[in-house]
Amino acid sequence: MICNIRYTNDVWGGFAGATKACFIRIKPEYRDDVGLLMHEKVHVAQFWRTFGFHSLLYLISKKYRLNAEIEAYKAQLTLPPATSNPDYYRSLYAKFIANKYHLNITKEEVLKKMGEV
Repeated sequence: MICNIRYTNDVWGGFAGATKACFIRIKPEYRDDVGLLMHEKVHVAQFWRTFGFHSLLYLISKKYRLNAEIEAYKAQLTLPPATSNPDYYRSLYAKFIANKYHLNITKEEVLKKMGEV
């Protein structure tokens, strides 16, 4: 999978990392967070899988955005630091999805969907 990773404080949206197309930006203090890097690489895979339409789909479809984030956070759960306390991180990531992505969904609904997707 082709991608470009840059460690910079210039990360949009107040996140630790962000991806647009095949370009990943991660704040330098998260350089060793392999789970975060995996999360962003999932978004790159989604970009390639949708023939470059990922960004457009992500913007216009809340359902697509929800599924994209659930896929990325579930991948993030398989690596450190999440593996140190899976229940805590699963709850934390569900809270992020519910509160940071403008999806009008509760944390509890996200947790349920994380089990389904």
